[in-house]
Amino acid sequence: MTDKDIEKTDDVSILQGQGEADLAGEFLARALKHSFIVLKIIMAILVVLFITSGIFQVEPNENAMVLRFGKIQEFRSATGEYESALGPGLHWNWPEPVTEIIKIPVAKKQTVAIDSFWYFETAAEKLGTVKGRPGATLDPKKDGYCLTRGESVAGQSGADYGIVHGKWQLTYHIKDIEKFYRNIYYEAPGPGEDFLDVASESVDPLLKAIASDAIVRTMVKYTIDQAIVSEESIKNNITRLIEEKLKRIGSGIVVDEFSAGRITWPRQVDAAFDDPTLAKQKKDQDLTDARSYADKILSAAGGAQAAEILDALKQPNLSEQDSRRYLSQLSGASREIIAKAYAYRTTVVEAAKANADYFKKLLPEYRQRPKLVVQRIYQDAVEQVFDNATEKIIVQSSVGGKGKQMRILINSDPAQKRRQMEEKKKKAENNK
Repeated sequence: MTDKDIEKTDDVSILQGQGEADLAGEFLARALKHSFIVLKIIMAILVVLFITSGIFQVEPNENAMVLRFGKIQEFRSATGEYESALGPGLHWNWPEPVTEIIKIPVAKKQTVAIDSFWYFETAAEKLGTVKGRPGATLDPKKDGYCLTRGESVAGQSGADYGIVHGKWQLTYHIKDIEKFYRNIYYEAPGPGEDFLDVASESVDPLLKAIASDAIVRTMVKYTIDQAIVSEESIKNNITRLIEEKLKRIGSGIVVDEFSAGRITWPRQVDAAFDDPTLAKQKKDQDLTDARSYADKILSAAGGAQAAEILDALKQPNLSEQDSRRYLSQLSGASREIIAKAYAYRTTVVEAAKANADYFKKLLPEYRQRPKLVVQRIYQDAVEQVFDNATEKIIVQSSVGGKGKQMRILINSDPAQKRRQMEEKKKKAENNK
């Protein structure tokens, strides 16, 4: 092979190598092109997923805040004002780590039991299966109590204080989530944990402390009697103090209700407090019995409408006709008594008229012979007296100043005397 042949062979090899290199580059370019397309699609999908991950749901009983790099964001509401709280519904914002969504329940009410002023009870006593026995005195390490205002005692300076035990309940809900987030410390709930259950571990002690302070400041202004009956003003004053404190610290919490479960005196003085209660119960029972007895007697004396008729008869300037009309409506024993009274009045009036007529007839004769008329009237009276008498005693004076007694029996018939006794007995029974 000549040198020319060798040069030709080398040129062909070079051309073949260049063709293969161009083909490989072309395939590589195509592969890269397809790879970039796939990468763009993947990136687009990732961007879409990233953007859609910013969609979040706020439940009907919740409000939400958006923190962008830790700063609370504000949004224009339907009224045109800027607010930091988002209401229920679907919302979008930049997803984490750009933003953080804080959801806080605002409609759910929570209840806090305030029993730090109650006396110590074992578990069995709390369940009511065992009745505890109080010690001789209070134990400040175990027993809770509250002071009440004492009443002034005559002869003593100042006033004594009373002690009561009490249980209260505070119901609240979160209204302003921004103030709550900024000013109230709470543990952030973990996955699957309820926000209020976790937050109450730090919120409840705060509310108990605020309520306890309000209770102490309020109860010392009331007496123990006012505290035991749980006057409405006590609850109102305590609620007002709690609301003022929560507003002053900017808690965002609103008090729904504050109620007293039970307020009582120390168990060591049960007997002393039971005595007035028993006395009041006896007084009420005696008053009830007295009213019942009075109604019974009044009904028996004048009938069912006796009380109304009696009130009507007490009216001033009541005419005789109206008085008779009211009296005629009475029944029972009063009707019989009134009938007898009317009959007696008629008898007396008729007798008076008869006597008047009799004396009128005697007047002309009396003017002519007055002594004779008077003697005749005297004799008629003596005869009437002796006719009704069963025994007469006549005393005559004698010489020397000593009197002699003469007893004369007139009308000593036993049957007549018996009849007179029976008539007296019947009159006595009728008068009853």
